[in-house]
Amino acid sequence: MLAVFITLALLTLTTDPHGDELLNKMAQRYSAAEGIQWTMQSSVHSPAFDETETTPVEFAFNTPDTFYFKSPQEEILGIADTIWVMSKRHKQIQKKMTEAYVMPADLIINWHERYDIEGYSVKKGVNEFELAGHDGVRPTALRLTVSKDDRIQKIYYEDSSGNDVTLKIKSEKLLRAPRLNLFHQRVPKGYRIIDLTE
Repeated sequence: MLAVFITLALLTLTTDPHGDELLNKMAQRYSAAEGIQWTMQSSVHSPAFDETETTPVEFAFNTPDTFYFKSPQEEILGIADTIWVMSKRHKQIQKKMTEAYVMPADLIINWHERYDIEGYSVKKGVNEFELAGHDGVRPTALRLTVSKDDRIQKIYYEDSSGNDVTLKIKSEKLLRAPRLNLFHQRVPKGYRIIDLTE
C-alpha cells in the first residue's frame, strides 16, 4: 500500500505547547488549499531483510475527501469512505473501506484528532515533530519535518509490516488535481475487480 515517510539529529526534544501552534499553522496552510499535489520520493526500509526500496510517488488530494496515489507498483484512489487499490503486479483492483487506511487529511489537516505531540525540535529553521497516536490509531507513531514556511518536507512512519517508510516531498502545488485516474470506472484490460466491502 502506501509503503511509503528521516532521521534528523534532534537538538532538543520538548513537549512545549508551542509545538501545537506550529503544527496548527501547517495544518491551516493545507486546509485552506483547494487541493494538494505532491511529487515524492518514497523509501521503504525492511529491517527484517535490511533492504531499502526507493521509488517515485505522485500524490493528489482534492478537498473534501478524494485522494490519488501513484507509484510504479500500484495506484490508490480514495473517494469518501471507499478506496480502490490497483496492483500492477497482480493485475487486480481491490475495493475496500477507508477504515483500513490512513487518510491524508488525518495526518496533515486533522492531525490533532488522532495524534498528540510527543516532542519537537528546531534546527536551522526546520521543525521536526514526533507524534504519538491515540489508542487504536495507525500508524502508532509519526514524524513530520516542516519548513519555516509551514511546508511539509518529510513524513516518516512504520507501516503495518514493520517497515520504516520515509516520504520526501520533492515538489508541491496547492491546487486541485485536474484529472485523476478513475481506474475503477475504466478497468484496464486484463485486470479484475475484487470487492472486499461485502
